[in-house]
Amino acid sequence: MITAPHMLNLMEARSRDVIVVDVQPMYASYIHFDSAEFMEWLNQQRDVLVFFNGPDTVGEDSREDIIDWYLERGLNEDKLDDIEFVDKGYAFFRAWMDMGISTNIIQKVIRHLVMNRENDSRELPLEELQELVGDEWDDYLEGDPIIIPDINIGMLKRFSGCYLCGGGRKECLEEVKILMDTFNIRYTLVKDFVY
Repeated sequence: MITAPHMLNLMEARSRDVIVVDVQPMYASYIHFDSAEFMEWLNQQRDVLVFFNGPDTVGEDSREDIIDWYLERGLNEDKLDDIEFVDKGYAFFRAWMDMGISTNIIQKVIRHLVMNRENDSRELPLEELQELVGDEWDDYLEGDPIIIPDINIGMLKRFSGCYLCGGGRKECLEEVKILMDTFNIRYTLVKDFVY
């Protein structure tokens, strides 16, 4: 369930846990909100989980690069004790999203994979996958998989009720939203800090 906040003043909003997606140097040219204002807001929140694209995926930013960038923009150094930085991987549901497969079908396949301790839709028998997808089946889905990301679902559940922000709105942030919605992890999208 998604609840979009109507906050007149984010600086006075109640302090909560926060999940940040891909607010990092390599996306600086896409981030349209004020990064200093974002860091000031982040300083006032509780525990923070920062998902990023690191050098092991498509990213060029190391954890240390991102920390330096946050500090340069006004994050309090002592706030680092409340922040966990996690390289989330890249494009785990995107092939299906970009093909227009409905979110409910993507979530159905994710649940099925997790329940069967599989990490990749290509590991399922073709007939089983076709049955799960139903009328939305396209032969391209056989080769373009859904991948279960290396994100600890238990950790995500600890953040239930959090603020969620970052980007890209229809890319990586959307993937994290789909993952959270699949496991009924509640969040409030902070539109002021979405790019």
